[in-house]
Parts: sequence; structure tokens; C-alpha cells
Amino acid sequence: MSDRQQDLQSASQDATAPDATAQDATVRDATVHVPSSRARIVCIGDSITHGDTGLGFNAPRPWPEQVGEMLGVEVFNCGHNGIEVVHYRETDEWRTAREVLPEADLVTFMLGTNDIGHDYVAKPEDIPASVERYAALIDEVRALTPHAEVAVLSIIRFALEEPVMSRFGLEGMRRMNVLVDLLNPAHRRMCREHGWHFVDFAANVNGHRELYGNSIHPNQDGYDVMARVLAPRLAALLGA
Repeated sequence: MSDRQQDLQSASQDATAPDATAQDATVRDATVHVPSSRARIVCIGDSITHGDTGLGFNAPRPWPEQVGEMLGVEVFNCGHNGIEVVHYRETDEWRTAREVLPEADLVTFMLGTNDIGHDYVAKPEDIPASVERYAALIDEVRALTPHAEVAVLSIIRFALEEPVMSRFGLEGMRRMNVLVDLLNPAHRRMCREHGWHFVDFAANVNGHRELYGNSIHPNQDGYDVMARVLAPRLAALLGA
């Protein structure tokens, strides 16, 4: 194996391994290696990529924009509020993504929360079909940018701590968290089967109500934590 292959293999292992600081959501310092040339990251996702707080306004600094600043790379935030995997191709953000994907070096995906919330994943038996839809979307992206690395990000749990701020109610969110806990391992297996990267960061936010706006979306502090955790992992995938 060449030195370059060893470096990429090491980067992939670092990016997909569980976070050593997973239970410390207040981590403030992360070592970030800036890529040697200006790279492009395209972030595909829902409101938690877009930067919604669930409080009627967006966070001033969503995690993709912060990652771009930390790494000194070009980032396109293609998150769309309220979107599921099955409907993502209907959004303006998908049209933007298609325009910028050919020059992408890394594409991140974080979808699934609304698939659960909108009953596309209402029970465990729905997960295989959901994963199949997700893989088809990623395959379509790969066709547009075959040289880019693919990183599927874990999805965060619904916050059960007070104050409860969700139309689903406490019991509804408990049931939905069961599905979150099944969907993330299914996404990890999907990535393993296809040779994609699964970046498991969610434990840095889960269980920390102070990092949420409503009971579903991070607030600015939550997006700050996400950016600090994700930046070094995505830098590794860029081959820094």
C-alpha cells in the first residue's frame, strides 16, 4: 500500500470512528488541519443542515458555514427545512447542488429526521425502504461527482428534557427516538456496503437540552458544537 493510500485509510478511520469526546458537548477546542488547496464541500440535508432553530428563526451561523471558515474551504449549504429523502430532489437546494457538485471534493448528507417525523419511517419495518431511497439519492450525487468523498452524518435524537417544544409530544418523541436509534446503525451499514464514510457525531448533542432550540433542532450553541466536532473529521476526509 502506498503512503497516499495509507494516509487516506487513516483519515477514513479517524472520521468514522466514534468520537472520543462524544459525551462532552461543551468541548471548545478542536485541532483542525486546513487542506493545502481550496476545496469544495457540498452539504445536503434538512433543516439541521440549513440552520433552523425551531424557534421561528434560523441560527446566524449554521454548522456548514462555520466548518467552511474553520477549514478555509468553499462550502455550499444545500439544506432544506422540513425535507425528507424522498422529496429532496424537488427542492431549489437540489437544483443548486446539481450545479456545484461537479467540482465538489466532499459531499455530506444528513437526512432522516423528517422521514421519521412525517411517517415515511413510522415503524422498524420501514427502515429498509428508507435506506434504499437514501442510497439511491447518494448514488445520483455520486454520478455527478464521482471523484468526491461521501460522508453520511448521523442524525440527532429528539430532546426529551424540559421544556418540551414539539407538536409530537413527549411520548411521540420517545417512540421516534427508538427509530432514530435504529436508523443510524442502518445508515452505518449502508455506508459500509457502498464504501462511503459514516460520521457519527450525534452523541455530542444528544441529551444536552441546552444545545437545542425547540425539541428537534439545535440552537446556535448546538450548531457551534456540531461545527467544532465535524470540522476535523471532514478535514480528514479532504486528505489534509
